[in-house]
Amino acid sequence: MPEPSSGIEDPNEAQRSTETFRPFTPPLPAFRCLRGYSLDPTLTTQLDTTRVGEMLFKVPWEPLEAGPVGEYLEVIDIDPASGCFYEPVNLDDPAILVQDGLNPSEGTPQFHQQMVYAVASLTIRNFERALGRAALWRPGPPPPGASEKNDSVFVPRLRIYPHALREQNAYYSPAKIALLFGYFRATENEPGDHVPGGLVFACLSHDIIAHETTHALLDGMHRRFLNATNPDVHAFHEGFADLVALLQHFTFADVLRHQIALTRGDIRGHENLLGQLAGQFGRAAGQRGALRDAIGKIDPQTNSWIPHVPDPNEYQQLTEPHDRGAILVAAVFDAFLGIYERRTSDLLRLSTEGTGVFKPGAIHPDLVGRLADEASKTAHHVLTMCIRALDYCPPTDITFGEFLRAVITADTDAVADDDLKYRIAFIEAFRKRGIYPRDLRTLSEDSLVWRTPHTDEIRPSAALEKGIRRVRAYAQEFLFIGDGGGTRGSRGQVFDFERKLRRELHDWLKEHFSTHPDGQNDAAFLGLDPAFGFEVHTARFALRPSPDGDVDAQFLVGLLQSKPMAIDSDQPDGPQATFEGGSTIVADLRQVRIRYCIRKSSTSSTRQSRQQAFTAALLERPAGIYFDVNSLLQMEPFAAMHRGM
Repeated sequence: MPEPSSGIEDPNEAQRSTETFRPFTPPLPAFRCLRGYSLDPTLTTQLDTTRVGEMLFKVPWEPLEAGPVGEYLEVIDIDPASGCFYEPVNLDDPAILVQDGLNPSEGTPQFHQQMVYAVASLTIRNFERALGRAALWRPGPPPPGASEKNDSVFVPRLRIYPHALREQNAYYSPAKIALLFGYFRATENEPGDHVPGGLVFACLSHDIIAHETTHALLDGMHRRFLNATNPDVHAFHEGFADLVALLQHFTFADVLRHQIALTRGDIRGHENLLGQLAGQFGRAAGQRGALRDAIGKIDPQTNSWIPHVPDPNEYQQLTEPHDRGAILVAAVFDAFLGIYERRTSDLLRLSTEGTGVFKPGAIHPDLVGRLADEASKTAHHVLTMCIRALDYCPPTDITFGEFLRAVITADTDAVADDDLKYRIAFIEAFRKRGIYPRDLRTLSEDSLVWRTPHTDEIRPSAALEKGIRRVRAYAQEFLFIGDGGGTRGSRGQVFDFERKLRRELHDWLKEHFSTHPDGQNDAAFLGLDPAFGFEVHTARFALRPSPDGDVDAQFLVGLLQSKPMAIDSDQPDGPQATFEGGSTIVADLRQVRIRYCIRKSSTSSTRQSRQQAFTAALLERPAGIYFDVNSLLQMEPFAAMHRGM
């Protein structure tokens, strides 16, 4: 009898009968997990925080070269002071990849390289999710012989030097398009969480890395925010960079739950890590606490922490960029805390039987988890609101009041029904600190939203509106550049595409201003003086997901105009500076219309007078003794600010 078939074919027979094989290609992972310090190394050396001192950073997956070198970042580890070049880490090495990167270590340069890459990548990802487009760095220096305004050089990667400086410093260099981190010996006074005289590395602090990366991202969006034209400009750069670092704390689940439990849910009323920046750096540099604190300070008399009370006079008196930027940080963080407290008020009532006061002892772990979830969601929403608002800011001469208007307008576009009163929380927090937009008599939501063309004091012509519709054809072309700027190599194509669009838009506007009957009026609507040249500084598309699942497609244009300005109006032939104006156009691609024209008119005599007074005051600072005004404004701005110039 024949043997029964097993139903399994002979593999050799199958191989012989198959002429070709279909190779199996596994899908790439969505994320790369890398180990690092959650905030800074000191948390791992203290018994009560050691379990939350390390964490896994989930960053977007990309193939990496040794460095690491990816699409956005290039880590170069040279120590100029010693002439030492540290071997670059290869995060794609299987031995490193399988264990989620190198083990955190203060003494291993390769881990330092891993740490800066992980935190910078996380920060870039948060920006791109909020903005709805790929991040681009500022253009490189002009080619030899080209005009100083030539911005044709695409810079694919931000360079990061983990050990560039032997000093208590770290800064973003616009000239090098790089982040430079320092290291120094800790003070021997009042050692608490550091070894007296031990080395402290800025590149191991999440807050410092996120802060400096934010400077680079913000500079890639608004290059004129480096020009100090009023006391808020540099302060905005510093404050916004602090905000991003602080709000990213709330994405670290273990640290968040630990601090929620420690403060019993009351983040506002207790000293905690969530509201502090660069704790190790501040204490090792000789301060009694963290480098900066958004909700409190150390009382010099009692040496104890006390909550900070909003004082409107501070905004009128403080001019140093870090001190003034801290006011912006406090305002936004106060808004965040107000929203968090509103979102958790029901949990507080349930858990305290309506008294609002917890019984003595630790709160329940389930309640800790729920409070942490609400804090994380709130921080994510507030961070998104702040980053998205950057597209609604004027292209030059930014003020804190204008940033408030940008936040309210951008959030109104994204979320029509503000049921949790996020926008009211922002308005109240800014009002308590004496921050008011100019030319507004009320602080209601509808008055803070930027004016539409139909409610503006200067209305655009139908021809200008029609001209904006020309970009719709470019929008379709943009969608077929890679995937809108997200795939490897396509960011350079997006950069070139935007330059082409800017050039053609400039040519059309120039002709429109000079030949159309409404050209002069439209130039005024756009904040330009038709007697001077202008530039289309930026032209971008954004595809922003909204909470209801829709996608808001926008076209964003930045127009700039520069005019010579005598610093002293009584001496027209004396020292000169530059007076800039222009506007940001936010256009709806679906309805093909201008939503807002956010204008800083280059014909405004009152704004010019304010800038003249501010520039004259700059020259009275110590740096003004050694630099003329042009040198002062063109030097490394962040290095100068950090060194007290």
